[in-house]
Amino acid sequence: MSIIEDVYNEYPFPISTFKYYLERPIEVNGDHHRRLAMQMTALLCGDDEILWNEAEAAVIEAFQMRIHLWDGVRDAIVKSKIPVTELK
Repeated sequence: MSIIEDVYNEYPFPISTFKYYLERPIEVNGDHHRRLAMQMTALLCGDDEILWNEAEAAVIEAFQMRIHLWDGVRDAIVKSKIPVTELK
């Protein structure tokens, strides 16, 4: 389950706008940005296996950092124990 769903299940009403804010750009731009990123990477790396390996390592590190960031956001929300009425 995603952090968005975790928080939404805990605070459905006050988080619903934030949930939409996070999910909507992914729905709208996800495929387009993915294609552009692949084209850019292919242009930059060409046939160089070393560059492709470096690009792959950078993507893996970026995703690991993104997971770490959102885990921290989730933990901060959970630890804050803000009453639901204050989140509106």
